[in-house]
Amino acid sequence: MGVILIFVAFVVLGDSVAVGISYLFERISNTVSLMVFFALFIFVFWASWQLAVRVTERYLVRSS
Repeated sequence: MGVILIFVAFVVLGDSVAVGISYLFERISNTVSLMVFFALFIFVFWASWQLAVRVTERYLVRSS
């Protein structure tokens, strides 16, 4: 259960950053902004899972 909560926290944080970055590209083009957001959205899910597993293994599994 802990890994899922950590994953959700990383996803919320990462997607907030992705929205901010795509907002900067919105000045160039709406299409570019959308493509940047989709790429970051997919990357955030992958990176969040990797980070959640590492954090869980390091801090929750070892301390138990």
